[in-house]
Amino acid sequence: MNLGSLCRTTLLLGTLATACSVTPRGANDVNLAIARDKATQGAKVYERDCASCHGQRGEGVTAPPIMGSDGLPMYPSDPSQSTLAANTDPAEQQLRQQLNPGGMPSRPPFKTAQDLYEYTRQKMPSKRAGTLSTEDYWAVVNFMLVAHGAKVPDKGIDTGNAREVVINQ
Repeated sequence: MNLGSLCRTTLLLGTLATACSVTPRGANDVNLAIARDKATQGAKVYERDCASCHGQRGEGVTAPPIMGSDGLPMYPSDPSQSTLAANTDPAEQQLRQQLNPGGMPSRPPFKTAQDLYEYTRQKMPSKRAGTLSTEDYWAVVNFMLVAHGAKVPDKGIDTGNAREVVINQ
């Protein structure tokens, strides 16, 4: 094998390795590390109360993804197009229909941290909504948004600035 063939083979193998590598869904490693460092309490709350459904990286397990490129879309996706177990559970679908007026999206849009906080406080954790302390809800919102890659103020998000922290642009 000559040098030209060796270089082409090496380039091809490198390209294939890159193309075949799988990027994990959810928060990327850098944002997740920053979030764990910057929002320590939120990381603990997330691990305890959210990760079992939303995944360690927020990638979505039995509940929608909430971090990374697939997470926190401004408008909810069509549950009938989802492969998540919660969207195929007849009891869950019936509950959603009872709680949601006809033709309305399954949740309000996530535009700001305030929108996310209000939804999270009212609806999460799924089977015991509203049971966390106010501080824990703010802590988990801070963790989620830092891990998601949103621009969060250095001192974190709270009632004083949550409406200015934009999630989706």
